[in-house]
Amino acid sequence: MTSSIRSILLASTDPDRLRRWYVDAVGAETDADGFLDLGVGVLVDGRDDVAAATAEPGRVILNHHVPDIHAAARRLDELKANWVAPVEFRDAGLWFGTVTDPDGNYVQLIQTTPDYWVQKRQRAGGAVGPLSGAELAVRLPAQDLDRARAFYAEKLGLEPVDERQGALLYSCGGQEFAVFQSVGKASGDHTQLGFVVPDLDVAVAELRARGLELEDADAADWGDLDVTDGIVTVPDYYPSKPATGERAIWFRDSEGNLLGLGEFTYD
Repeated sequence: MTSSIRSILLASTDPDRLRRWYVDAVGAETDADGFLDLGVGVLVDGRDDVAAATAEPGRVILNHHVPDIHAAARRLDELKANWVAPVEFRDAGLWFGTVTDPDGNYVQLIQTTPDYWVQKRQRAGGAVGPLSGAELAVRLPAQDLDRARAFYAEKLGLEPVDERQGALLYSCGGQEFAVFQSVGKASGDHTQLGFVVPDLDVAVAELRARGLELEDADAADWGDLDVTDGIVTVPDYYPSKPATGERAIWFRDSEGNLLGLGEFTYD
């Protein structure tokens, strides 16, 4: 694999209207650049080479996976969405429903059921394990949640996107991790969470300016690998990924969790 799709551009003659519809219809939030966070970034952009309504709505369909398709359908009904295909259950173990957005693009709702994953394992001849359909849930322990909140805000510039009793939820690059109240103490003897940034040197400089103390990697512990200013360069990566290596440095949060900060490298 030499590249990956991280974002989709959705052209419109009225981007503000279309963007508001997705915010209202599916609860999407926009980042500083205007991308809707839908698992993959969707940028609704104004263009003068498209019509007000799409001529071929079935050419590209946005599949929106939801945990409760009936609740999602009720929300769309409140917005008086135009249903192309009402919510229905299919033999593959999936619920489907399709509406059009204000520009006529098809938006398809999909909800998987346990039976879908059973059938998928059968189709794969047993090669798909019981956790293949799971989503990762990263959890970091904190003995003092208020202290942890202050650390992530002041040192890393991260604020919780949600919280509940005894836990803070953070979002980073479309993925989530939680910091939870725990009587246990983090061992801090291995990397528990990694942040990948586009420019490691810039990120390191900004974090140090915030007063973050980064680990000073000992060159003797890394053999032939280059260690410069605490940053370790690893000239190898997974063959299925476009990167050919990575650079990394580590730091500890206020609770002793060891966190990595890295940047992919390319030949």
